Amino acid sequence: MENNKAFTLTNRGKASFFYCHRHFLPPNHRYRKNKNDFFVGRVEKDVALPRLSGKELFDVVSKYGDIVFGLQSGKQKFPGFGLTHNWVKRSIFWELSYWKTNLLCHNLDVMHIEKNVFENIFNTIMDVKGKTKDNIKARLNVALFCNRKNMELVRDGSRVAKPRASFMLEKNAQLLVYKWLKSLECRLYGMKSHDCHMFMQTLIPLALRDLLSKGI
Repeated sequence: MENNKAFTLTNRGKASFFYCHRHFLPPNHRYRKNKNDFFVGRVEKDVALPRLSGKELFDVVSKYGDIVFGLQSGKQKFPGFGLTHNWVKRSIFWELSYWKTNLLCHNLDVMHIEKNVFENIFNTIMDVKGKTKDNIKARLNVALFCNRKNMELVRDGSRVAKPRASFMLEKNAQLLVYKWLKSLECRLYGMKSHDCHMFMQTLIPLALRDLLSKGI
């Protein structure tokens, strides 16, 4: 909420949680002082904030008035939006008498999330045009926030080249993966959440373990 370290990416306009994990580490952890491998030039001195209880969360969301459902739910703005909170609605689950006693007072569709993760990983490794997350804007952000000189764009006059990343397969390796999947009678379109789950948990490790470097 208002105490997180998320920020908006300069070249994509999307929220990034790139710098939100190190303050959960023990105070003497070596990663806290690492200025090169995380957010460049930053040392982490903060400690993780205590987790709010269900009752405390209920008191927070109860401030935001009537519930609006459907397509209009994301268009209302409660006072302080973007400054002290990012709430656009109060979930109907809070109407359940036991909801504020749950350990986790939110409900995430894990399989749907895994489908998105699989598609992003696979399309990036295979360098699928228009679908890879390793695009020009991503490389511009790398130059701003990371110490990854080998990943930065190379400019030659008016031309801009994107160096190949170590997590991206060469063309011949991509063809090997596609041929292998074809031999298994797999298809990469119309996949459901469970298909993506099995693909990412079982097939991707088999397909890529000998094609990508050990560091990946």
